[in-house]
Amino acid sequence: MPSASASGADASGGSARSRDHTQGNQERKYTVEQKAAVLRIRRCKATAFYEILDLESVRTTCSESDIKKAYRKQSLLTHPDKNGHEHADEAFKMVSRAFGVLGDKEKREKYDRFGTDPDSRFESARAQAGNPFSGFGGARAGGGGPGAGFGGGGMWDEEISPEEMFQRFFGGGFGGPFGGFDTGPQFVFNLGGNRGFRVHQMGGAGPRRRPREANGPERPQTGWDTLISLLPILFLFIFPLLSSIFSGGDSQPAVPPMVFDAAQPPLTYHRATPKLDIDYFVDPAMVADWNDYKLRQLDKEAEVAFVRALRRRCEAEARTKRDLIDKAQGWFFPDPEKLKIADQFEMKSCQRMDSLGISR
Repeated sequence: MPSASASGADASGGSARSRDHTQGNQERKYTVEQKAAVLRIRRCKATAFYEILDLESVRTTCSESDIKKAYRKQSLLTHPDKNGHEHADEAFKMVSRAFGVLGDKEKREKYDRFGTDPDSRFESARAQAGNPFSGFGGARAGGGGPGAGFGGGGMWDEEISPEEMFQRFFGGGFGGPFGGFDTGPQFVFNLGGNRGFRVHQMGGAGPRRRPREANGPERPQTGWDTLISLLPILFLFIFPLLSSIFSGGDSQPAVPPMVFDAAQPPLTYHRATPKLDIDYFVDPAMVADWNDYKLRQLDKEAEVAFVRALRRRCEAEARTKRDLIDKAQGWFFPDPEKLKIADQFEMKSCQRMDSLGISR
């Protein structure tokens, strides 16, 4: 039978551990900016990926670099290890999911086209119902089976957790706090698009060599073999360097942010597209030293961006109208009121495309 003193010591130790645990929860803190980020993200719809990354205003013009910068900012603001807010974990998962879609070129194209989560089977099937052949040609299989892990060639696998995504993005790889494995070097060569052949070395002194012919001597590696193996890396660095040297800095500049139809400070410098004569505005400070040639190139880029954005809005309006018509059909009889609403739904972007002579 345990003694009274031993029981008292156990009770004292248990209460101390409980008190330390409680105090640990109480010490979780967050800044005003971190709280505002969590509240803003949780107000977004689960599939409003541009809005979650705070890119909604530039969704038609943002680049892969902009998406990575946005993920870096929002993930650091909402990471549960840095942000003690009670809903930080949920916001961090939403940020990771948004980057998992927008950071993958194929998934982003599907999302921009259909407006739904490309990994949701139900939503993708519903959005693609109008085109029964759209699922062929490079669509990633959602389940198992041969080649299920290699479809699409995106940056992140579908099974990756938000924490693993964060570790990879910020250079943690599979090491850091999750380490303990001698993974060795990893070589990735992507040949022909986004697909590639990935070789992992899981420990050991070196990668396993291909079997030689029976009783054949192994040829020692020479300096020429080393040079051949380094050629892909040399091409990656030398070709861009030579291109920048011979171009003399006259390459086409990056397209600055722009708005159409009406100015929005600081985008107040007025220009017009060459063919459709669409008014657009840019920041005058960003184009102050541009010559006429660069400005004409900018006019062309603006027209392409305008047509792309207008067509995307028209496609969204068409999907909305189809949904209204489907909901009006009912199970047995159509609903006259809902049919009237569907008929009166205005497709302003599509009408503008028609007026400008742009094919849908």
